[in-house]
Amino acid sequence: MKNYRPVAAILFTTLLLSCGNNQEDKQEVETPVETQALNEEPKPELKKEAKKPKEDTHVKITHTEDKLIDLVWQLPEVKNLSDKIERESKGKRHLVGRISSTPSDDQEYYGVSVAEDNGEALATYFEFRIYPDNTMYYYDVVEDQELTLKEWRTRKK
Repeated sequence: MKNYRPVAAILFTTLLLSCGNNQEDKQEVETPVETQALNEEPKPELKKEAKKPKEDTHVKITHTEDKLIDLVWQLPEVKNLSDKIERESKGKRHLVGRISSTPSDDQEYYGVSVAEDNGEALATYFEFRIYPDNTMYYYDVVEDQELTLKEWRTRKK
């Protein structure tokens, strides 16, 4: 039994040394941890947030623009066409309203388009121009002219 003790001691020592934390072989660099009070917000450079998925649109719609689109959707012609498209496509196609242009140095109105999303492209049916005083005009693309809503409705008949 005396012969086994030295062998066991050597094996046990070898085992301990091989499992030990040898700092010379380790090449990882540890970064210091900053302490914070529990009620403090993490510093911006340390705070990691999950990326939010992108929205469907690449243009952020303002509250004003949202109101203008709602104003166009109140027109009976837009409502009727929307109902017709939904009914005929059995709910597969829809009208969408979008801001097609915004006021700039060249123009003082918002352009609002009403189009059908047919799955491949937007087919525009109506184009309206809304000025700062909330007057709305129908824009006739073919004739390249603005019409009051009354003129537009008269011409449609």
